Amino acid sequence: MLILIILESFGAMMEHDILNELRTEAIDSVEDRLRSMQETAHDFLNGSIQPSDAFAAIRLEAHSLKSVAASFEMKALKVICHRFEDYFFTVKELNVNICKDVLFFGDRMAECLEGFVKGQEIDVSALMRKLPNKAGFEVAEITGVEIEVMLVMAPGTATKIVTRELLECGYRMVNVATTMDAFQLIPLMQPDAVVISRTMPELSGIDLACALQAMPATKHIPVALLATDRSSLADLPASVPVLRKGANFADDVADVFMQLGIL
Repeated sequence: MLILIILESFGAMMEHDILNELRTEAIDSVEDRLRSMQETAHDFLNGSIQPSDAFAAIRLEAHSLKSVAASFEMKALKVICHRFEDYFFTVKELNVNICKDVLFFGDRMAECLEGFVKGQEIDVSALMRKLPNKAGFEVAEITGVEIEVMLVMAPGTATKIVTRELLECGYRMVNVATTMDAFQLIPLMQPDAVVISRTMPELSGIDLACALQAMPATKHIPVALLATDRSSLADLPASVPVLRKGANFADDVADVFMQLGIL
């Protein structure tokens, strides 16, 4: 019996040591990738690297950072990495302004890593609102309304059109490609509104809307469903309005957001 207790204790110590080692390796990996990303940005700004090479390197480091953060449950860093990847939604080449935003993101990621190391809680929602809005869209001069809208919609041309229209309305935008990702991100990001496409893989848009309305952590967040027709909406909560894509989309968004109490 004593031998069994000793073996179990030894096993627990070994597991604890392995977890600590993995944690240290993850922290070191994030530090190295942040350093590499920031060095690449500075190299671009001083003209010592081609824009295409710098852009490819930064995108690669961003994806790697997100993977490391997700594998070790660095929650704040994982969310900001998603936002960083989303920032490049339609960017095709690097420029000085985008590069400066990259450095800003890098500083905020470093703060998230420091918080993780020290065991500090980070207000992810407040942090999201300090980040640059989505790059790569040439929209007309508009007045931003500081309303954070999450669009849950599968990637494609229609998503880019809806994103552009919402940006042109002055909203801050973040895109999420799957309902399962949205299910994880919304409680942390706490956007001011969520617009969900009805037709989605995994959970449908209606399923996600029902879940958000039911969970204490998200039931206060206004939700709207984006649909092209009026079929198959029987299970949609009465509190969730429906948006229709079309010529009057911007006006419909304003009407729905007023109905939801956002504007």
